[in-house]
Amino acid sequence: MNQTEVTAAEEEYLETFFWFFEYGTKNVKTNQIAEMMNVDPGTVTSMFKKLSKKGFIDYKPYYGAKLTSEGEETARKVVRKHRLSESFLEWLGVPWSKIHEEACKWEHVLTDEIAEMIEQKLKPEKTPYGATIPQKESTETKVVTNKPLALFSSGRNIEIVEIIERAIARHFPHEATLQEVYIELEEKGLKPGTQWEILSTKIREEAVVENWSLSYDLDMTLGNKEGRKTKVPYYLVNMILARKIGNN
Repeated sequence: MNQTEVTAAEEEYLETFFWFFEYGTKNVKTNQIAEMMNVDPGTVTSMFKKLSKKGFIDYKPYYGAKLTSEGEETARKVVRKHRLSESFLEWLGVPWSKIHEEACKWEHVLTDEIAEMIEQKLKPEKTPYGATIPQKESTETKVVTNKPLALFSSGRNIEIVEIIERAIARHFPHEATLQEVYIELEEKGLKPGTQWEILSTKIREEAVVENWSLSYDLDMTLGNKEGRKTKVPYYLVNMILARKIGNN
C-alpha cells in the first residue's frame, strides 16, 4: 500500500493523469496537462519532477509521462473519493451544477472510512454526471467507450450518458468558470439520461481545438420529443459523451 505523503496539489495532477488514462491515453505530455488544468507548462514540468521523484509517474523530458502502478493506485483513490462525494452531495440535494466544484474540495479531506460508509449507504454505480465510480480494489481501469457527441451526425437520435468533468478553460466564453458552464448545461437540459435528436451541426470557424483531446469545433442544435430546441455551442458539445438510440 502506498504510504508516500501526497499534497492536495499533487492529487489534482494525479487525478488529471487518471482522467487521460480513463479516456484512453496513457502517455501524457506537459502541454496536455497544462491545457487541461489551465496552468503554465513550466509549472507542470516542476510538478512532473516532484511526482517522478515520489514514484508516482515515469517522466521523460520532451516525451511526457505516465502513471506508475503506485501513481495509478493513488490517483484512483482520489477519483473514487471525488465521485463518491458527488453521489453523496446529490443525495443531500445539492444543485446539480454545484456538485462538482464542492466535490473537488471533499476529495482531499474525505477519509477512507467515510468514503466506505457513503458507498455502503448509497451503493452508487454512476455519478450525477454519468461517470463510473472506480472500485475500491481494482487492478484494471475501465476505459470509457461512449462516443463524443461531436461524432454523431445530423438526424441521429442520441442519449447523453456522461458529462466530462475536465474541460479546456480557454474554450469557455468570457473566462467563464467550470461551474458557470455546468449551470449552462443544466439550463439547456443537457444532463445524463436525456434524449435528443441532432437537428443540425455547424463548424465554429474561430475555434482552435486540440488534436489530442476529445475536442471538436462543432456547434449543434438539438431537439427533444417535447418540442424543445436548444443550441449547443462547441465547448458544451465537447463535454458530452453520448450513445445512439433508435435505428436511424
